Amino acid sequence: MEAVTADDPRVLVRRLHAEAMGARDLDLLDRYFAPDFVSHNRPPELPPGLAGVKAFFQLFRDALPDVDVTVDQLLCEGEWVAVATTTRGTHTGAPLLGIPATGRRVEITGVDMIRVCDGRIVEHRGLTDTVGLLHQLS
Repeated sequence: MEAVTADDPRVLVRRLHAEAMGARDLDLLDRYFAPDFVSHNRPPELPPGLAGVKAFFQLFRDALPDVDVTVDQLLCEGEWVAVATTTRGTHTGAPLLGIPATGRRVEITGVDMIRVCDGRIVEHRGLTDTVGLLHQLS
């Protein structure tokens, strides 16, 4: 699948959050992520590379069927894009962080550092407010 065509890495990252998080077709992620993608914060239970990205997206969709992501702030320096996001959804699906569906609406904030080369995401580092999420689920 061809990469998303965008000379500006900010455009690619905005498109990822607008199109891919809500999409049900995980193959759409092939357009955004390089096959040799590296995440420095990958949960150990997820596979590396693109397969891990797809598993992560699926995990959120299964737990929060109405998941939606808002880009709160975005900065770019060369190949690197820093993006602050708020993810919202209702926990009516699969367990999240080991907690069965609560029916509660949750809001998860995070900051990601994303490196883009040749129109694809090749590297990621990120922080998510997991403690805040646990408080909302309990």
